[in-house]
Amino acid sequence: MKVLSIGELLMRMTVPDNKRFTQAEQFAMHVGGSEANVAIALSQLGWGARMLSALPDNDLGNHICNVLRHFGVDTSEVARIGSRIGLYFLEEGDAIRSSRIIYDRAHSSINDFEVSAVDWDKALEGVTHVHWSAITPALSKNAAELCQYAVDKANDKGITVSCDLHYRKNLWAYGKEPRDVIPQLLEKSSIVLGDPSTIQALTGLQMNSKELETIENAQQLADDYRTLMAHFPKMECVSMLLRTIHNANHHDLKSVMVTKGDVYNTKSIELHNIIDRIGGGDAYMAGLLYGLSHYENKLQGLEFALTLSALKHTIRGDYFTGKLEEVEQVMNTAQLGKIIR
Repeated sequence: MKVLSIGELLMRMTVPDNKRFTQAEQFAMHVGGSEANVAIALSQLGWGARMLSALPDNDLGNHICNVLRHFGVDTSEVARIGSRIGLYFLEEGDAIRSSRIIYDRAHSSINDFEVSAVDWDKALEGVTHVHWSAITPALSKNAAELCQYAVDKANDKGITVSCDLHYRKNLWAYGKEPRDVIPQLLEKSSIVLGDPSTIQALTGLQMNSKELETIENAQQLADDYRTLMAHFPKMECVSMLLRTIHNANHHDLKSVMVTKGDVYNTKSIELHNIIDRIGGGDAYMAGLLYGLSHYENKLQGLEFALTLSALKHTIRGDYFTGKLEEVEQVMNTAQLGKIIR
């Protein structure tokens, strides 16, 4: 299996030691970006992975490419253009205090990246999966066109398309509304991750389950998800990571999935003393792609995705680092957290 992941490469600047922005004297730097996080995770699980993006041709751009290559991600389709790397600043929460993020992404290199600059046959060579998230088409007209062309070409070549439906209202600033752009991309996407409120905001389709105070199982989502699949017949499944937040450091995770014929619910995993929840959804997306491709039993595939996400919460930085065997061991063991000697 080989994934082509499309999206903006970012630098994350984190205030150390759980300090607040107003206390910051220095920042810890991490490489990130939703789509890159998916590619990095899948590469460590044994897939081929390639990134389609753009960075300035300077030492900071070189650093990001070096990090991707360190984890086995092919950067040959990362164009070296423009002059800015997108940034985001993170203040990590603790106990009852929530985490906060400030974005600084305007005029970054990916917004200068045009469809005509890509050799699409080369970019898609050997690729079995194309992955996009709804963050990318929110950035600019060029980024939206890049996503659409990639999805169209993938469909022409019989390549599976997956998407993670994020909604970042403040990013949609180039004159288009999400409903002008996202539905055309979903028409050719088969594996979808998204919650009811986000789906309604991006597509305009009424999702009645967004009014529920809590969502406990896939049965509560089945009617809405099947409405989505009926509207976009290419879709094979819609999934969601369910998160119960007790405080900033203590969450319960479980996952659900709806197909045209079945619903799936995993067990719950309780996470105390979370190290870093950023990228937990991206790890889940990577785990879902891997799980659905490598397990005949869809519930097992869903449990793999949940386990990968839970492990990411124990790892500092934007992306999962580890081995396939580690995920499978945690997935199949009854006693978690033992020392491995």
